[in-house]
Amino acid sequence: MRLPGAVLLLAAVGAGCTPTAALMTPPPSLSPPVDREGEVTGGVAFSAGGAGGHVAYGPWNVKGGGMDLAWAGGGAWAGTWNGAPARFVASQGRLDGPSSAVRIERRDGALAVSGTFAGRPVAVTIGRTTVSATLGTGACTLSLAAEEAGVLSGPVGCPGTGGTPASSGAGALRLEGEAILVPDVLLPQFVLALLAVLP
Repeated sequence: MRLPGAVLLLAAVGAGCTPTAALMTPPPSLSPPVDREGEVTGGVAFSAGGAGGHVAYGPWNVKGGGMDLAWAGGGAWAGTWNGAPARFVASQGRLDGPSSAVRIERRDGALAVSGTFAGRPVAVTIGRTTVSATLGTGACTLSLAAEEAGVLSGPVGCPGTGGTPASSGAGALRLEGEAILVPDVLLPQFVLALLAVLP
């Protein structure tokens, strides 16, 4: 049976919109060559209301925001997180670690990250020109758009829970180095950096 050309085209377009599990990008060797030790190829910084954080990463490491992880082989990233020993394991479309289990998908030219990170629910969609996120049990939200290459800004708000007052303001996310190429970035390094800096 032959399908009309329009049906075939529609099927192809629909297939392009289907989320796919993101492939991880392990370093080319277990340990960096001497001349590439500590190499930084990207970074993520977030600021809002006078507070903020920054995490830098490279093929073999993720550092900043209380995180100091190095490639340990076999999909594992090990080191410390907020002063405590930590080990994250990345596989196709997934990242698991201390109080953390997230799915990482490529969707419509963006990365979609959802699950639990540091014990709180997260749902983030990030592309080169927009970021939307719902974070934490209080459902804080942010909706950022590109001001210029690598700089996204917009409203950030939290409804307030358990005696904590509601808050809102402006936030800014800065993508550095290869991070501006999202979703074509080092994984899981970029996702670790992003989730570590978001409020």
